[in-house]
Amino acid sequence: MRDREPVTDPSLRHLISLLPADRIRADAETKKIYGADWSGILAPAPLAVAFPQSTAEVALILKTCNEQGLAVVPSGGRTGLSGGAVAARGELVLSLEKLNAISEPDLKALTIKVGAGAITQAVHQKTAPLGLTWPVDFASKGSSQVGGNISTNAGGVRVIKYGSTRNWVLGLTAVTMQGEVLSLNGALEKNNTGLDLRHLLIGSEGVLAVITEATLKLCRLPASTQVMFFALRDFPKVIELFRWMRAQNVSLSAFECLSRECFEATIAHFSMKSPLGAAASEDSPGQMYVLVEIEIGLDGGGELQGLEEVFEQGIVEDGVLAQNSREAESLWKIREGVAESVLFHRLVHQQDISVGIADLQSFAAQIIQEYQRAYSELEVFIFGHVGDGNLHVFIRKPLAMSEETFWSLCERSDEGLFRFVARYRGSVSAEHGVGLLKLPALGYSRSPAELAFFKQIKQVFDPQGLLNPGKMIS
Repeated sequence: MRDREPVTDPSLRHLISLLPADRIRADAETKKIYGADWSGILAPAPLAVAFPQSTAEVALILKTCNEQGLAVVPSGGRTGLSGGAVAARGELVLSLEKLNAISEPDLKALTIKVGAGAITQAVHQKTAPLGLTWPVDFASKGSSQVGGNISTNAGGVRVIKYGSTRNWVLGLTAVTMQGEVLSLNGALEKNNTGLDLRHLLIGSEGVLAVITEATLKLCRLPASTQVMFFALRDFPKVIELFRWMRAQNVSLSAFECLSRECFEATIAHFSMKSPLGAAASEDSPGQMYVLVEIEIGLDGGGELQGLEEVFEQGIVEDGVLAQNSREAESLWKIREGVAESVLFHRLVHQQDISVGIADLQSFAAQIIQEYQRAYSELEVFIFGHVGDGNLHVFIRKPLAMSEETFWSLCERSDEGLFRFVARYRGSVSAEHGVGLLKLPALGYSRSPAELAFFKQIKQVFDPQGLLNPGKMIS
């Protein structure tokens, strides 16, 4: 980073006088990096970036900004795709990356205390040698931070077995805009003493308070896993395979799908060899691909048997079972590399939706048909987590299409997509939050009464509306 530029804003001069010299930066490079997230919406334009190193410093910064009437945008790993961490209107960005301490795991309680800035993958690396893990896992784990995971109630690839982040947070430390420090639930497994503010803050996207520390629940790592990759004729076959897998006596930890377009983009981007050979050729009937992971117990039990049935019954066209950890990692790379492959140096519009699992087959068939019928000129990539009803729809601008035409088509297609979501009582944002991008569509998933309560709760925590303004709550 470059040297800190002189700060002329009176409120920041006062704040700098209260903090060590390296806590506030205002150079253009820092503001560009920390004022944006992976959504790519709106050009970042923060006033400055603060780097507190303790909960006490977070409290001091927020209290001072509240007194000065200065808006604040909390910032974690900025891997979200809904614009929840974008600072585009002169706000102070509050980076939590320095609050990255990770304690030694408590082996009796199976818990670990971490700072909000701890990298998700670093928590996994800390606990793995002890045969433990925090089972919140997704492609961006090498960049995402625990505070952001909690603030968005992140899901990921193993929700089918472990649920979302909410299930794995015992206690929180958080700071309100007035600088008040809240210690919520500690490490208690049972606490039936009224309203649980911890769960109110989980998924609140930093609009109510800033999470600075968390006590996380851990679980045992499986002794081993079986990882399989299949080519299937169409989405109904994906659901048929899912039902077959759930009927087996196994511990299903992931069931991920991706369209042919996603598969081919990822193979090309990483210069990988297809694990299925002919199934990836142009004359193959396979239009969908599925990655399945099954956890094997310490006693070796739970291994999938009778896999030949899915071929004999015509459920899958082709498939491969990883023979070792290297092959398993290669198969996972195909699934986890989809977003990077599609986004690489291209303009992409993203949607992240969910419906009840029972409705997924009908819902997916309708939206796939609609994109093919009405938007055939667009490059559409569909992938996601079948086990929890969550699909990602990435629409990439064709090289020859103007940006004006592209955004017009995307806006029109979104309206149809959200109507389908509302018809199935689904969610317009399954795991990336509301942020700025999904705010106009929130009414498709939330009732007017719910939205009114959102505003009232925001008023209680942040009367001036200074904390992550414009996100989630209009």
